[in-house]
Amino acid sequence: MPASRSLTRTLAGHGGRQETISGDLVSEGAWTVLQEHLEDTVGNFPAPNPLWIEKTWHTPSTLTGVWPYFAQYRWIDYPMFDSVYTFGAEGNHTDPEPSVASAVTSVQAATNPSRPDVSIPNFLYELKDIPEMLHLKGQAHAKRRPSNSAVEGNFGWELLWRDLTRLVDFTASVNKRVTELKRLHAKGGLKRRRTVYDSTATADGSDYFWTLEVSVTAPIHVTSHKRKWVSVLWKPDSPNIPSADELVRQARLAVHGWDFSSAGLAAIIWEAVPWSWLGDYFGNLGSYLDANRNSVGAVATNSCFMEESTLEWAYGPWNISNPFFTCKTGKRKTVTKSRTISSASLTATLPMLSHKQLSTLSSIAFNLNR
Repeated sequence: MPASRSLTRTLAGHGGRQETISGDLVSEGAWTVLQEHLEDTVGNFPAPNPLWIEKTWHTPSTLTGVWPYFAQYRWIDYPMFDSVYTFGAEGNHTDPEPSVASAVTSVQAATNPSRPDVSIPNFLYELKDIPEMLHLKGQAHAKRRPSNSAVEGNFGWELLWRDLTRLVDFTASVNKRVTELKRLHAKGGLKRRRTVYDSTATADGSDYFWTLEVSVTAPIHVTSHKRKWVSVLWKPDSPNIPSADELVRQARLAVHGWDFSSAGLAAIIWEAVPWSWLGDYFGNLGSYLDANRNSVGAVATNSCFMEESTLEWAYGPWNISNPFFTCKTGKRKTVTKSRTISSASLTATLPMLSHKQLSTLSSIAFNLNR
């Protein structure tokens, strides 16, 4: 029976001394070497479960030395700087982070065995726009005053050449999809994993340690690295393994988008709707429909959204007030990992637009104002 579990482990470190000149112990250094916390679920194998882990490793910087004039104490590898300040490093990531739902939906859409390489129904529908595009291009050249062509490029010629290239490469695409479908029907199903976010940010601060004999200041450089990824397991709807001829037939239909499942038809219609691309800037209906295509008989299971966040502290160079003292550099590192179980779902956001998207939207505004 599934049950929640929470575990905590702490390892303490001792070492380094502050002692009198005669050798009597005044203080012994102490610090936390390892701190670990885990929360998960047990008794539910082999299904994936939510998970949260945080580990912190710490090796302190140390101070060694003695003031030779009227000294009272001797310092021997005495630990300093137990700073846990991140100085805002985690908030300095500039790339927008995807939500769990949008990330899982996009990965399911990109890895769906029923996904098309090029949708023939949509390609045939879009061919009707080619004569008008050629006519407008001729008019622009004749007037020697071409309009802003970002929209024309991003949603006209570029898509046309992309689709034509994929059509020419049909045999290779089908062979690749057949291999994928064989893995789908192999033991365990088809496992897929995609990174959806990878970002590094930094921040700087300082820490301070002092005694009557010496003061030490150290700059602290904090590095934050965040990585997010999605894993999904595709399983066949039926336990019966299709014949080789049937796999080839399924691959041909999938590669060219001949998908007559409800989600497949909806995806074709959505792509044909004018301005649907603008809706996909601020929502994920297109990805949601693609994630639910099912021309080959496969369903997504065990969809997991994983996150890993790493914080590292680097100390130095040292600023030591007394030349009779030296310091050794320590380090601190915290790693947090989590797993969230999710599935494809509809989302709506106000995202940061890419340069290409901004170019397209500004081109539309330019042309409308002419």
